[in-house]
Amino acid sequence: MLSIDASIQEAPKKLYVAYKLAQNIVCMQLYQKAVTLYLKLDPKDISIPPNGRDVTSIGHFGTGNLELTITNEAEFQSVKPLIQLAYQKMGG
Repeated sequence: MLSIDASIQEAPKKLYVAYKLAQNIVCMQLYQKAVTLYLKLDPKDISIPPNGRDVTSIGHFGTGNLELTITNEAEFQSVKPLIQLAYQKMGG
């Protein structure tokens, strides 16, 4: 995520890590067997991938309405375009 733009800042919090410009773009929670990303995207505007879900009405740590659970490198590669889209929507 830091490789998208040099101006993206990594902000570690107690329960997650935020990646932000002026506002959070992506929040990441680490688990033993998975990484969960919360992207600041409106799930109604995109096609939600199989490893994603709309968490607009569900409480969670961090910022973002699209949750993506990543368990391997292939899943990460498949969500990279969504990370890029979240960055672009934040003005990047």
